[in-house]
Amino acid sequence: MFGRNSRSDADAQLAAIGRSQAVIEFAMDGTILTANQNFLKALGYSIDEIKGKKHAMFVPADQRDSAEYKAFWAQLNRGEPQAAEFKRIAKGGREVWIEASYNPVPDNAGKPVKVVKIATDITAKKVRAMTEASKVSAISRAQAVIEFKLDGTVVTANENFCKALGYSLAEIEGKHHSLFVAQSERDGGAYREFWAALNRGEYQAGEFKRIGKGGREVWILASYNPLLDENGKPFGVAKFATDITAEKLKNADLAGQIAAIDKAQAVIEFNMDGTIITANANFLGTLGYSLAEIKGHHHSMFVEPAERDGAAYREFWAALNRGQYQAADTSASARAARRSIFRPPTTRSSISTASRSRS
Repeated sequence: MFGRNSRSDADAQLAAIGRSQAVIEFAMDGTILTANQNFLKALGYSIDEIKGKKHAMFVPADQRDSAEYKAFWAQLNRGEPQAAEFKRIAKGGREVWIEASYNPVPDNAGKPVKVVKIATDITAKKVRAMTEASKVSAISRAQAVIEFKLDGTVVTANENFCKALGYSLAEIEGKHHSLFVAQSERDGGAYREFWAALNRGEYQAGEFKRIGKGGREVWILASYNPLLDENGKPFGVAKFATDITAEKLKNADLAGQIAAIDKAQAVIEFNMDGTIITANANFLGTLGYSLAEIKGHHHSMFVEPAERDGAAYREFWAALNRGQYQAADTSASARAARRSIFRPPTTRSSISTASRSRS
């Protein structure tokens, strides 16, 4: 009676599994005995199309004669269960991914007599995962990528990252992110808050100065992305970065050149409609104005009335609006004459004298 009850319980459990999962049974040589509706639907066959055929009909052609496939069935014949994700071929050559267990069923003597396979169709999940993996792989080929634990410990990094910072993976794996941060920043409140924000699942992005091997300064444009589990809880951080050191140095050099020009020459900036944005001290000193007196006014305030409404002046601004560089030599006497129109007589006199002495 006990044996009959155990068999009845097993059948009931198998029936319950069969209602939600794909189930197929094989003889020990791989011949198909039967399959439930879930399996048939997943693979696109009717039972008559597969019954009596070999399991190999679901296996990619290049795997059917492989040593691994022979070993797979040898293990099942020894009574050893097999479980994994498998790529299978459905009707019409369609690829199907399943998460499955192959379970040898023994007789009373313990000898396997058939195999019951219980499977779940994970094709959609697998395709999404492969798509995401492809995206990550593409990013990794183009960018520097490094992964951290939530405490800042380096888990791994790709070749681009190691090359940019000048380290090998062995030199940084297991070390803390602060290895790449300037000494003056490591103990600061801003750096602690940076990691606290990541631990809260908050994305961080910007330009960062980092320290490469040997103390070399490296500038990166980077995003730090918290990795979330199925419950939305952070468990790590993936950083994607681009080395912008060369660009940063070029910009710094350009900024230095502009600063040098600003010290030596008169500089003024306009909107494209000719409205004054700002001017440096050299320009203001040359023209005799304060910034407050000219800011927001039009460039034409510096032009003689006879020129303001002329075609040449309109074309001058039209050319600038087309992106065409304009240059000319404005004589000192012309500058003085322009200033004399807009400044009080006492100022005009002193500036005119200065202009004559310069000319």
